[in-house]
Amino acid sequence: MFVRMSHWKCRKEFWTEDFKLFNKGAIPIMKNHSGFIKAMLLGGRNTSERIAFTMWENEEAYSNFSRHKDLEKIIKMFEHMYEKNGSPKPFEYEVRAES
Repeated sequence: MFVRMSHWKCRKEFWTEDFKLFNKGAIPIMKNHSGFIKAMLLGGRNTSERIAFTMWENEEAYSNFSRHKDLEKIIKMFEHMYEKNGSPKPFEYEVRAES
């Protein structure tokens, strides 16, 4: 398995809109890509910090998605919510162990 975690900062007035857009916009797009397993949006109630967590069957599946225009489409979808200098910073990981 392979995981992408993207850290970003969301303006506080979008506390409820961010997860709605994630569920109705981003997840359906990712579901159309082979090897997609799961996605979650994480965020603390009293912070602007967000983490978009996506899980893929393998690195190749993730790489195919990351090169596709759909990833840029998702990033732009949330652009109006980003704090200044708060755009996504991705971290990519191979899953080394799981339970």
